[in-house]
Amino acid sequence: MTVQAVSSPPAEQLFLEAMLTPPDADTYGAYRRLREAAPALLTADGTLVLSGFDGCSAALRHRALGKGDELLGMQFSNVADDVRALISTTIGASMLFANPPEHTRLRRLVSDQFTPRHVEELTGIVTRRTDLLLDRLADAGTADFVRAFALVLPLEVIADLLGVPQEDRDGFLPLVHGLAKFTDPDVAPDELAEFAGTARQLVDYFVGLLARKRREPGDDLLTRLVTHDALTEAEMVSTSLLLFGAGFETTTNLLGSGLAALLDDPALMRALRDDPGLVPGAVEEFLRYDAPIQIDARTVLDPVTLHGVDLLPGQTVITLLAAANHDPGHFVDPGTYDFTRAPNDHLAFAAGTHFCLGAHLTRLEARIAFTRLLDRFPEIALAGEPVRRSGLALRGWAKLPVAVG
Repeated sequence: MTVQAVSSPPAEQLFLEAMLTPPDADTYGAYRRLREAAPALLTADGTLVLSGFDGCSAALRHRALGKGDELLGMQFSNVADDVRALISTTIGASMLFANPPEHTRLRRLVSDQFTPRHVEELTGIVTRRTDLLLDRLADAGTADFVRAFALVLPLEVIADLLGVPQEDRDGFLPLVHGLAKFTDPDVAPDELAEFAGTARQLVDYFVGLLARKRREPGDDLLTRLVTHDALTEAEMVSTSLLLFGAGFETTTNLLGSGLAALLDDPALMRALRDDPGLVPGAVEEFLRYDAPIQIDARTVLDPVTLHGVDLLPGQTVITLLAAANHDPGHFVDPGTYDFTRAPNDHLAFAAGTHFCLGAHLTRLEARIAFTRLLDRFPEIALAGEPVRRSGLALRGWAKLPVAVG
């Protein structure tokens, strides 16, 4: 039976509280209170907010819903016109904001590089990168796991895949990491202006790199982009930016949250040490329990009735992925880590047309990272106070100090 949406000021207040809950507070308690009060909520401004698993899953797959300017509208309405124009022509020109058939065309150009078969062929590269970083961690003894490992591993892997020269990568970390700000609905206008400056630098860099790939083609994804007649220059640049930025954010958050969970519960750590075969299931459970991407949104493209609400084109549907992943109506004992949970059909990578392109790569990187990390270091312990990253949309750790031995 389909849940009917409710319009309720108290429930809407619970939604606002969930959105304003600090990342180091009871985030999942806030989601639970909203889901119990209104798994489908129609807000006063006509936004449909979904927090139950079935509702979120169906909405993400519904053909009447797609990508519009819901993020651009929520976040960039108060910034200068030139900033908004830059963002619209860079990130806005990517497949992130496209719908079929444009989305299909753009995604098809790169999707074969992210199939399970092709990703498995990257096992050697990911393993070598992992071991090199673990060597450095061993030499240091104590380090911030996020900065020393969780950020660097996926950055290096996606740079290898795209064909970004090694000598250019050190300057990328702060720049590309700053791109994530645009995904947060609560980002401040001054932060967006800073984001625009970062975007300009990255656009200029990729314009130059793509020109170099035309002159000196290689065996990499960027060379494929510049040799394809169907792409405009803006599409090439926006796709490069999207692949580079999206290529490490999810993995970084997953690695940090997974290790934090193991450090918080020695029984979980022992379970993986005793049986490394549990690592793939652990990765899925880390994704479900503490989703790296907490919230997603869709724009109504065609008139549709959802949860008893007649929606018109332009209205927004918000899916609270993290709340859906803790829905007890779908997951048994969702507040507990269960590395043997099956099935584990979480929504950490969304679903439908916009299912995360890099999901298989993220899983591979995490499987290898946790396996090699636990095998390399018999002892791993916190070496300071962890710090959650700020923001609503992306959940992870800004700082996770560890000592290894």
